[in-house]
Amino acid sequence: MEIKSPLPSREVNIPVGETENVSTDIVETTDRTNLAPEGEVKTEAVKKGLPVAGKLKPGLVFLGILLVAGLGFLGFKFLTGGKMMPGKEVTINYWGLWEEEAVMAGVISKFEEKNPGVKINYQKQNKESYRTRLEARLEKGQEAPDIFRFHSSWVPMIGARLENVPATVSRNLKMDEDFFDCYKSDLKIGGNYKGIPLMYEGLVLFYNKDLLDASGKQIPKTWWGLSNTASELTVRDEKGNITVAGVAMGTTGNVDHWQDIVGLMMKQNGVKLNQLDATNVKKIKDVIDFYRFFGQKQKWDVWSDKLPTSTQAFAQGKAVFYFGPSWKIFEINYLNPNLNWGTAKVPQLPTVEGLEPEMVESGEVDAKLTDINWASYWVEGVWAGSPNKEYAWKFLEFLASEEGLSDFYLAASQIRQFGEIYPRKSMASKLMENKKLATFVETADKSVSGWPSSRTWDDGLNDELSKYLEAAINGGNWDEENEAAMFAGISRVVDLYKIR
Repeated sequence: MEIKSPLPSREVNIPVGETENVSTDIVETTDRTNLAPEGEVKTEAVKKGLPVAGKLKPGLVFLGILLVAGLGFLGFKFLTGGKMMPGKEVTINYWGLWEEEAVMAGVISKFEEKNPGVKINYQKQNKESYRTRLEARLEKGQEAPDIFRFHSSWVPMIGARLENVPATVSRNLKMDEDFFDCYKSDLKIGGNYKGIPLMYEGLVLFYNKDLLDASGKQIPKTWWGLSNTASELTVRDEKGNITVAGVAMGTTGNVDHWQDIVGLMMKQNGVKLNQLDATNVKKIKDVIDFYRFFGQKQKWDVWSDKLPTSTQAFAQGKAVFYFGPSWKIFEINYLNPNLNWGTAKVPQLPTVEGLEPEMVESGEVDAKLTDINWASYWVEGVWAGSPNKEYAWKFLEFLASEEGLSDFYLAASQIRQFGEIYPRKSMASKLMENKKLATFVETADKSVSGWPSSRTWDDGLNDELSKYLEAAINGGNWDEENEAAMFAGISRVVDLYKIR
């Protein structure tokens, strides 16, 4: 893939032994002095009362050698910014997952230019079985990457393989102050961060502007508002088949990111998966009941498993509302560049009971809505067994700096509409001009992550938890047997992966 990167080319020819060039310059200067006419040297020496050539004392010769060596060291320190380079070339193996090498090339070259002797070997991995392949390498310690990308929800599974971010690095990056708050709750364990995020990703509500404007309806603020609006805007043919869905949710097979929608509702409802007492059991049941009703005829019946996938249905104008992450913007624009659509905050739950939904939606009463959004993002970590931790962290510190993130975003923007959303609060304003990205940025600092997260392909925590929830959602009757099976499965996953 060829892109016109604003950064240096990946194939940068770093002069072999840059420190040798420094030493040579010093030697050449000394030699030129010695090559001056002999008479001038002697005359000047005699005038100053110094020993002439050929009559130097051994002690003075030794002092002279120390002086030249000292000047050489100072010259090296000056030209390298006072940073000692490794004695031999250090290669940092870096496993990425989504970005092409063409995107990473310029940023890597910029770092390598500033750090002679350090080479970054970036490899884009296949998403299939990525987590299990990664863990196998880390466990054996053979051909294991020094740096690798992992999902925020994987910390319970791979936490023992992760080296803590050095305190100096997290302070230099201002991770506590300048990075979105979700990173602290997800990645900071025992006072130490487990990785450094280079991006943010979350879930927002996409809506069809033309369909919504034609109905005269407003963007719903609550889940009950969404259910009522979606029910009114659902269109059926003469046989009762849905032709335009009010909202894409209620099933699992054809709803992209259904896990994130369910995970979001559980977080808003205060669910704690690791505490399956009577209170949390009821909260989980309420969420599953509410979600599955969107696809059942005896309730709202606003979505059908006979429709295309939710992303396709929305792009085709067959769904009024749809939930998705920012990268789905590329797919929607590709499928239908003429679609008139926008993004809004996800619905929330009222924290005041007994209020009429219509009054809450109209703003007549203050329901004190929750302000909880869903985050699902990827992080860069360093292998605890890496022999090159110092340089690995140095590289990640550069990538997560404002300079590194800006270069990274600019390079990615040359092959797609925009790069990954900045993880820093101080850089959020740079993306607000993009109206469709603005919603993601505005809600990032009020977001949480959790389980299940969609599309992590982890063959572990998320996939296993999804299996039990999916069976409950798609099950015909919500009876005691199905309920018991779901909670037994959730309990097994929680115990297996020690979810905190």
